[in-house]
Amino acid sequence: MNSNQAVSERRILPQDPVTASTIEVLLEASERLSAAGRHLEGAASAEEALAIPGVVPVQQAHAREMLALHRLRLGDYQASVQNGLLALEFLTSTGDLLRQSRVHCTLALAYTDTGLTEQALSHAVPALEAARAGDSQLAEFWALTRASTVYGAMGDSVRGVDLGRQALALSGTLDDADASLAALNNLGDSCLEAARAQRENDCDPSPALQEGLALMREAVTMAHAQGHNFFETIALTNLVSILIELNEYDEARENAHRCKDLARANGFRKLEVNVDAQLAEVVRAEGNLDEATAMMDAQLTCPSIDEDPQLQIRLHQALYEMHKQRRRFDLALGHCEKMHALTLKMTTQTAGLQSRLLVNTLEVEQARHEAERSQLEAEMQRIRAEELDDQAHTDPLTNLPNRRALDRELPLMMDRARDLSQPLCAAMIDFDHFKRVNDEHGHAIGDQVLTTMAVMLRAVTRETDLAVRLGGEEFLLIFGNTEIDQAVPACERLLASVRDYAWDGVAVGLTCTVSAGLAALQPAERVSHWLERADMALYGAKHRGRDQIVTADD
Repeated sequence: MNSNQAVSERRILPQDPVTASTIEVLLEASERLSAAGRHLEGAASAEEALAIPGVVPVQQAHAREMLALHRLRLGDYQASVQNGLLALEFLTSTGDLLRQSRVHCTLALAYTDTGLTEQALSHAVPALEAARAGDSQLAEFWALTRASTVYGAMGDSVRGVDLGRQALALSGTLDDADASLAALNNLGDSCLEAARAQRENDCDPSPALQEGLALMREAVTMAHAQGHNFFETIALTNLVSILIELNEYDEARENAHRCKDLARANGFRKLEVNVDAQLAEVVRAEGNLDEATAMMDAQLTCPSIDEDPQLQIRLHQALYEMHKQRRRFDLALGHCEKMHALTLKMTTQTAGLQSRLLVNTLEVEQARHEAERSQLEAEMQRIRAEELDDQAHTDPLTNLPNRRALDRELPLMMDRARDLSQPLCAAMIDFDHFKRVNDEHGHAIGDQVLTTMAVMLRAVTRETDLAVRLGGEEFLLIFGNTEIDQAVPACERLLASVRDYAWDGVAVGLTCTVSAGLAALQPAERVSHWLERADMALYGAKHRGRDQIVTADD
């Protein structure tokens, strides 16, 4: 018997403090009730928190995380998986590695208990990865323990025992009594299953049984010293099973009676019934078939056994074998038929549960994919809108901002300059005799000259500046946080770059120059008046002979 430890991005309105406090109290209560093994009450607390209007995604994830664990312990695997997957979706998006590991562990157990071992493994592995990435030895211990259980259920007892040994070694570094007890018990159980598999394959099971025996004796001693009745009862149950396999019947009977007394005193009814079956196995192993038969028949009349179909199948199989051995074939056939009917019923129920779990898993996955697709479509629409906006505000030839961009960006620059008391300068720039370039060399060469000019403009601008193609061969350069005497050298470098450029490589005999007019923004000056002064300064540069700079103050 194996023991186990018990948003999309959107605008979220501030949560009412009273509501937040109420939800947190309920979630903390759910955690405490889980530790105490009171899973029905713990589930109720988590569901109450989840139903409160205004519960935020992080609280929803916490509530679903607790519900997944509580429902697992209560045997409601469908609810456990559904809540676990929903919690995991949020925790993955927030990068909470340790809680991801915890939920993965819960899901691994839920799928293992229902026979869906491949799905269980798909959670056991990331549980271990998340625990190690989160650098938590305690989380890593529980992930190793869960992985050991999964591999054991898959029939890979060697891997299951190896992982159990890793978990036991890690538990020695932790100051956690439950972890140490669970590590001993689970590894002992894995050794028992490995020994049974070895016996079926005609291999010697003794080494595995001896290892398991030592582990279970240590677990019983530790649990008794700590007064942990539940762990002691489970450890005794496993110890009895190993002693039966080793033919140590007197010691097995002694520990079984001790286990039964402990189970009865603490109300562990299911464990008490299981011990009765073990006592009957001891009697049978000793050759007292009539006494063993009477004990098992009595057990089958006990109402509480209806809750444990696996135990019923074991009893019917044992009774079938004993009656057959005594040549009581009618009785043997009756137990055989009951055993197969129960097996078929259990198989059918398990298959139905597996189907529902897989459907739930697919539904959660489909919902996640649809949400991701919606987000992707929204992102594509946003990108497309930005592209269209960029196209509307960008000159297609030079890829510089256009007049529409100027109308949008310049007021913002002016507001910033006013708020920070920073100066602005505007430079109107125009090619000299550009018509001659088009006439003598063609419009294609003219376009190449303009694109080259755009590169030069970018070279003299900063992030705080704005370079715009106004149209034709005319450009505007706005210098942010720049005085007029600072803008002049920048324009001079630009004029020199145009003048000295190897235009002959663009077209034989081609030469180009530009003229510039500078104007500083005056306090309370209108944009139109400011740019008009820069344009008048440009006209002055043209009038004085071109290839030069004139400021509006000249």
